[in-house]
Amino acid sequence: MRFWFITFLVIPLFLSAQMYDDFSDGDFTADPPWYGDVDDFIVNSSFQLQLNAATAGISHLSTHYEMNGETEWQFWIKMNFAPSDNNMARVYLASDKQSLNGPLNGYFLRFGENLSNDAIELYRQNGETLTLICRGTDGLIANAFQLWLRIRRDVYGNWTIEKDNTGYGVYQQEATGFDDQILTSSFLGVYCKYTVSNIKNFCFDQFYAGPHIIDNEPPQLVNIDATSANNLDIYFNEALLPAQAINTQNYFVSHSIENPMIAQLDTQNPGKVMLLFDRSFPNGMPLTITIKNIADLNGNTAPTIESEFMWFRASAFDVQINEIMADPDPPVGLPNVEFIEILNTTDKEINISGWRLIIGNTIKVFSQLKLQPNQYLLVGHENSAQELSQYALFYGFSGFQLPNSGQTITLKNMLDQVISTVTYSDEWYDTNKKDGGWSLEQIDPENPCGGKNNWTASISSTGGTPGAPNSVKANNPDILAPQTARVEYISTTEIVLHFSEPMDSLLLNVPQSYHISPSIGYPTQAIVKEPDYSRVAIILNPENPLKEDVVYALEVLNDLFDCAGNLIDKSKITYFGIPRPVNPNDIVINEILFNPREDIVKGVDFVEIFNISDKILDLSTLVLATEDKSTGEISTPKNISKNGLLLFPENYMTLTTNPDVVKQQYYTENPDNFTKMESLPQYSNADGIVILATKGHEVIDRVEYSENMHIPLLKSYKGVSLERINPLRPSNDITNWHSAAEDFGFATPGYKNSQYSDVTFIDDPITIQPDIFSPDMDGKDDVLNINYMFESPGFIASITIFDTRGRLIRKLIQNELLGTEGTFSWNGITDHGQKAAIGIYIILFEAFDLNGNKRNYKKTAVLGGYL
Repeated sequence: MRFWFITFLVIPLFLSAQMYDDFSDGDFTADPPWYGDVDDFIVNSSFQLQLNAATAGISHLSTHYEMNGETEWQFWIKMNFAPSDNNMARVYLASDKQSLNGPLNGYFLRFGENLSNDAIELYRQNGETLTLICRGTDGLIANAFQLWLRIRRDVYGNWTIEKDNTGYGVYQQEATGFDDQILTSSFLGVYCKYTVSNIKNFCFDQFYAGPHIIDNEPPQLVNIDATSANNLDIYFNEALLPAQAINTQNYFVSHSIENPMIAQLDTQNPGKVMLLFDRSFPNGMPLTITIKNIADLNGNTAPTIESEFMWFRASAFDVQINEIMADPDPPVGLPNVEFIEILNTTDKEINISGWRLIIGNTIKVFSQLKLQPNQYLLVGHENSAQELSQYALFYGFSGFQLPNSGQTITLKNMLDQVISTVTYSDEWYDTNKKDGGWSLEQIDPENPCGGKNNWTASISSTGGTPGAPNSVKANNPDILAPQTARVEYISTTEIVLHFSEPMDSLLLNVPQSYHISPSIGYPTQAIVKEPDYSRVAIILNPENPLKEDVVYALEVLNDLFDCAGNLIDKSKITYFGIPRPVNPNDIVINEILFNPREDIVKGVDFVEIFNISDKILDLSTLVLATEDKSTGEISTPKNISKNGLLLFPENYMTLTTNPDVVKQQYYTENPDNFTKMESLPQYSNADGIVILATKGHEVIDRVEYSENMHIPLLKSYKGVSLERINPLRPSNDITNWHSAAEDFGFATPGYKNSQYSDVTFIDDPITIQPDIFSPDMDGKDDVLNINYMFESPGFIASITIFDTRGRLIRKLIQNELLGTEGTFSWNGITDHGQKAAIGIYIILFEAFDLNGNKRNYKKTAVLGGYL
């Protein structure tokens, strides 16, 4: 802020013994020149004099100024750390020597001392002897700070130190003292003592030294801030005469708002008037305030002022989290610092003072800060100011940290309303960008609840686009209807409904939106869960609680929408019940993928479990683990779910760290039968032990696996799961496990295993349907289905089709590993890609297993059609 030094412009240039430097020319070596450790300082992008040393030490600069008699000094100082005796600054007001790092005679202000009571101190220096003249408020500069200071000395030696922490030139007395020992000097300057952590954390600006500046100017309006729908803060550039400032008749707002009820001066800033109105400001409407009869402490009265202002309360997604750099190392092209980019998506100025940025459980609060229309804000560690302020407006917090793996980031306004939220994950990166240096960027600001579907790694050559449009920006609308995903059981009078995506909160809290049968009806309350509104706590009548051994059905009755406006699928019914304790063998380990595929998308392990009991079970009470072979104890247990997760009888659940990858690599009939775990135990590609247990380490099921349990004819075991043949047979019966069938894609996550069998004898394992097929694309009997069902897995099959003369027509499959049952289809096309002729065909089905069993079957079928 540079409002206040306009007062210098009214000083006649012919006045003698005066200096002024705001470094706006970007150069401190001329006009006026500064001397000393010039290699240790720069003028930064904000046109401030900044320390820029290479190593720890002491650095100083000085410039010529002849002090003589009555003098006033003004300057701005910023120290981005808590000062101490080893990290401190001196601003020399007067010195008889150009070098400030040695014996001299003069005066300086000291910033920094031991312990935590750091105050501004004025010293006289004679040679190397220091004498304290006066001291300001204890603790004023105990932490990182910036201040505007005005120091005055009269001809008798009376000193006054005044501070301004607003930037508006509103000074308040900080300390006074007396010393008349030194009357003249030739230099003023800055002196920095610092450790290596603060080699860039000292800034200075707006130096003035000369005669006392006499205030003959009326107060000037510098800012109007509508802090709420009824509160208006008026800022002037100097302290005001209280009697005029608190007169409510001196303020009038258009559009029938009229005069305020209360006008009050701020005790900490006598240039600030706080107005309270009984009528509310219309949201987003420009208003005009008329201000009259306002005077400063010297009696200078301002002319009548008219100024426009607007109260604008931001709604959800008006301000958005737009880019996240959680892992900047190794850097691709940007500074090696973490940041969050926040974007004002509106054409309105938005005051975010008092808003909270919540990262996991860490809460950071913005102080005075406004975002201009469509402005970017970069948020990071307070020590990252120099690196990030070159790209956009920067705001720094102490202790700012973003976990590499992922976290929930939420932006809330002063009313505790969620404005923007995102739960990022390192799984959102491409494989080649996961190791650091790349930001995550939002694709479409019009789809702010899109989560992983609307975020991806930057494609900018620098690794990110702080303060600029995102490199991946594109239209990416959410067109999918939301659904109810599952119900979490809390108690007999409370459940939590989970949706498939974040929802519009407008009707979520209406109890009549939900109905539960049998016998429950409407809930008494519906409480929306923040921050993304993807969950609702449903409270039931305590006089009609849930009962055990009842399966309840929850229906959505009202039109609920996701935050993109898509209507929920109200036809879906979500079932739940009261879970019962899990006992050994209630759930079995049913399928294991321990050696995942390595495609373009790297595969992940999964373990499928199956509820063979007649009970509803809660998987949040269980862990997935392995076993320490040396002790036989459970090792590295991993919680299956943080929240309640119900598993119904004869239902499957696939446990994995990345359900999306599993679903991408394998077909699944039931995409809801997956849960994402934060991590899985380490399961070796060669052999290992999978344990399902309670959190108290009671074993529910245990399976020892080995790659030797796979069928040896496979070319590779990668991406091939081991399937349990029959869930009721013993878990460690190795004959009860088999490689998943090739015709099922080598895995069946979330549904019935390809090798499942409870058949003991089959009269005719091969059947043909239909007896006559006609591949004429009329939608009826266009293909011939060849069905098989064997009593045991492990058969390798070939299917060959001949005509009645014995001529080869089609090799349908050759040496393919089968499940216990399945189907192959022939569409009537020959090996030469031509349609086979109408007639009778012989299907030869040949199968063998590794135990020497051979099966040969001949079937006939008729290919029909029009002659």
